[in-house]
Amino acid sequence: MLRYNFLDGSFFIYFRVMNLRPLLHTLSIFFLLALYSCTNNQNGASETFLQNSRDSSFTYFEQGKDATEIREKITNFNKALDHLKGTHDTLIPIILDHKIYYHNRLKEYDSSIYFTDSLIHTAKNQNNSAMVATGYYRKSVIFRYLNNPEKVFENAFEARRLYLKMGDSSNAGRRLSEMASAQSQMTDHSGAQQTATEALKFLSESDSSYISSAYNTIATAYRNQGFYQDAVTEWKNALKYSTTIRDSLSNLNNIALTLQDHKKYDEAIEIFENIIDRSNHSDITSQARFIDNLAYTKWLQDSSAIIQDELLKAVEIRRHENDENGLLASYDHLSDYYRSNSKKLSKMYADSLLKTAENIDSKSAQLNAIEKLIQLSPSEKAKDLSNRYIQLDDSIKSENIRVKNFFAKIKYDEEQKQREINDLEAETIKQKLEAEELKNQTIILSLGGILLLVSGGFGFYYLRQKHTREKIREAYFTETRISKKIHDELANDVYNVMSGMQEIAPNDTMDKLEHIYKRTRNISRENSSIPMDENYLPHLLSTLSAAIPENTRLILRGENSINWNSLSTEKKIIIYRILQEMMINMNKHSEAGLVAIIFSEQKNSLNIHYSDNGTGASEKSLKSGNGIQNMENRIFSIKGRLNFETEQDKGLKIHIQIPI
Repeated sequence: MLRYNFLDGSFFIYFRVMNLRPLLHTLSIFFLLALYSCTNNQNGASETFLQNSRDSSFTYFEQGKDATEIREKITNFNKALDHLKGTHDTLIPIILDHKIYYHNRLKEYDSSIYFTDSLIHTAKNQNNSAMVATGYYRKSVIFRYLNNPEKVFENAFEARRLYLKMGDSSNAGRRLSEMASAQSQMTDHSGAQQTATEALKFLSESDSSYISSAYNTIATAYRNQGFYQDAVTEWKNALKYSTTIRDSLSNLNNIALTLQDHKKYDEAIEIFENIIDRSNHSDITSQARFIDNLAYTKWLQDSSAIIQDELLKAVEIRRHENDENGLLASYDHLSDYYRSNSKKLSKMYADSLLKTAENIDSKSAQLNAIEKLIQLSPSEKAKDLSNRYIQLDDSIKSENIRVKNFFAKIKYDEEQKQREINDLEAETIKQKLEAEELKNQTIILSLGGILLLVSGGFGFYYLRQKHTREKIREAYFTETRISKKIHDELANDVYNVMSGMQEIAPNDTMDKLEHIYKRTRNISRENSSIPMDENYLPHLLSTLSAAIPENTRLILRGENSINWNSLSTEKKIIIYRILQEMMINMNKHSEAGLVAIIFSEQKNSLNIHYSDNGTGASEKSLKSGNGIQNMENRIFSIKGRLNFETEQDKGLKIHIQIPI
């Protein structure tokens, strides 16, 4: 029996021998309840501590976001990180992302790179792909500030890969646009154009600035290749998506410069004058650029134009703003301007151009400056400059090759990595299949049955193919027979009737009979026999040419590169009839002025690309026509493929692929 002393709080026990077991049972229950209560209190205290720590961290984080001064923001972010225990809290990557942004604002790029690496490492440990991609994106931005386009491309490429893997096409497109800009900066213009074009496939209307940047990159590539009209078109596209006045004026400036390259000086001057009128509220360095470009264009148009005041004004602004890139253009223009009337001044500005180019490590500008100095210096000095020019030119060419290889290698390595992953997955699947085969020995016993079924399947396939070939030939012979009958009987009968009625029938009736006669002759020609020997190609080309209207031009390419003799009779028939059907549809509906048909062989297939600049059609109306249905039925009968691309008023493209 257990009793409690209310006087001193102590327990005392007295019992009989018969009551010992119930007493021990009661004490055990009491002890377990006490132990559970203690453990529960400890766990609750631990959870409460962690929650309080996270609450404090979140408070500091919010204070950092609300702070006015950047240093104050970073201090609060640091306190927020200090209060978080462990590395698995999802708030850590978010705080790190904010720290990176504001360290960039302070141009503390070493700190930015350190915290970016921390962000990527932490996000990987948390399996947070979105924040890993953000980390690589932040890193590419840092290297853009550090003028390291190779690292920009490398990190943007990795971010793009992760965004594509997550299905985030918008962010993938943005990273592609940034990759293209980096390639363009490194003078890999063809690669930049390709990357920018790919970016446009992913970007939506809400990504206006990135779309504008992509078009800008494509335009730059065209301009560097001498395709000035194409460059102007793409800069106009960039202009449509400009989000700020500064971007709009910059695109207009580029359009004017391209027109200047194209020697369309009047148009360029008009644009520059318009830009200057609109640039009152733009930054002073942009105004200097517009003033300088306008003056230089006037001088290119008229070498007697007095523009030195404008050129010197632009130089003064650029020196005051420490705009070394702008000074490159000013010194270049001033050296050209003074060449004819003051070689001393011309050489002085060429020297300034070279010095500035060396300061910012612009090799292309150095090359330009040395070229000017060779023409302006004494022969002994010119010889040394010529040697330097050759060395620098070789260096630039080598660097361009290295850059192109660098970009290509990154893409190749990614493709190789993806292939290895695919191979590994295939190997894993193969191992699983082998394990299943070992477990299921009954497969061996049923192998004979499977082989029998396979043999039967091949036999069925062969018979079916044979039947298909026979159907194609039978249809061809039927068409030919009908064509001959129409020509020999119906057309001749109509012609005889016309001859007999010519003197007595009204002109209207004779016109209708003549129309019927022409239709029967056309039907006969469309289904006439096809030579299958060496005359197949000449006959095909003759048919295509004859089907072209008087005001339409036909372009044929690659027809002589095809081994027509290797094609089966059935495939020759199908190709002939499909092309014939295309020309009929073109005559009836397209109103095209230009038709192109290109033949090529690739990977055991014959490819035929048809395109015209006609009225086009919607996909729905295209599919509803009997002609298209006939073409599809024919091409499918020989296991070929048929793809259409068309829009109203944008022409028609057809791609045919036939196995050979």
